[in-house]
Amino acid sequence: MAPDPLDDGATTGLPEPSAPMPPMPMQAITTERLVLEPLTAAHADAIFDALADSTLYRYLDQPAPPSADHLRRRYLRLESRLSPDGSQRWLNWVIRAHGEAPIGYVQATVVAGRTAWIAYILSGQHQGRGYAREATSGMLAHLASVYRTERYLATVEADNRPSVRLLEALAFLGATASELLGHSLTPTERLFVRAPGHAQNAS
Repeated sequence: MAPDPLDDGATTGLPEPSAPMPPMPMQAITTERLVLEPLTAAHADAIFDALADSTLYRYLDQPAPPSADHLRRRYLRLESRLSPDGSQRWLNWVIRAHGEAPIGYVQATVVAGRTAWIAYILSGQHQGRGYAREATSGMLAHLASVYRTERYLATVEADNRPSVRLLEALAFLGATASELLGHSLTPTERLFVRAPGHAQNAS
């Protein structure tokens, strides 16, 4: 649902690099049924089974991870929490139902202009229970409170109706023509935006 921070093409449509952001320790997020833990390489083994189902990647630009070791190497890079030039915050949280193994993750790439690109992925056996919405909503509230973000973006395949419904439920709207300027989307992708004033228009 959003640019992958470790993808060389992930910054398409993002603002030009700004002054480096100061390091900030990540915090866990607690919702009614979930705990969102800051992602580390130590989560690789526990989360691998939840992410290994190839059907989860039908609408994504990445394949299922081939191994826990692959995840471990990837997560080690993400532990920096910052892009190499310091202009983006790379924030990832593992989703756990209280007392259970990881069931997925939520992700935010915070950029200049109080803006964050967001994404999530949830194991197939835990879909349909409202967990994705609860985790994403909890992350959005945390981003606004701790990182002072105000504008949120997400890309989604038009045919991915569950993700479209989730975004709409969280007051995201399809991007306007002006909001699409500077963004490069495939013919089947849609950009959704949540920003001040959008919630009123969505009601």
